[in-house]
Amino acid sequence: MTDWRVLVPIKQGKDGKSRLGSMMAPDARSDLAKRMAEHVLGVLQICFEPSQITILSPYCPKGWKGGWLQDQGRGLNAELTAWRGVQGNAAILIIHADLPLLTEEDVQAIVDTAKDGAVIATDRAGRGTNALAIVDGRPFTFCFGADSLSLHCRQYPQMPVLRRDGLMADLDTPDDAKFVSARGFAV
Repeated sequence: MTDWRVLVPIKQGKDGKSRLGSMMAPDARSDLAKRMAEHVLGVLQICFEPSQITILSPYCPKGWKGGWLQDQGRGLNAELTAWRGVQGNAAILIIHADLPLLTEEDVQAIVDTAKDGAVIATDRAGRGTNALAIVDGRPFTFCFGADSLSLHCRQYPQMPVLRRDGLMADLDTPDDAKFVSARGFAV
């Protein structure tokens, strides 16, 4: 199997998940973000060794045994670019920590689909990027943020786009909360 390097950006603190502010207090949002990150990391540890997984965050979560890269506050795209710059031509997987429905099969699907180059996993709206895998050293400019799917796909128009519930169901809004709750995740 390819020697993957996996990066999980985690936004920590009480300011996270602010779009859920109408339905939960800051402490509850912080707890929710922590539970989702623990879930994503748990799934990833089934698929990869902890040494292959690095968390990008302001501080290292207590008890984490894998890699940790301190977020320098430069913005997600700059942080990802810096991280990738030290990975050489290794296969990389960037997967966000707010995917409460993520399964081992979802991770295997993105890894399998990327075998010929690169693959992206979109959000439910079909506009964002929840995961991205690149198996070679091809040039790539990270464009996470508004309309990131189209910005990423412009670089490689033939790049496959995965649409699987576990990869698409990020939890940012009250509507997302209803979606994941209906599928068994307690918000």
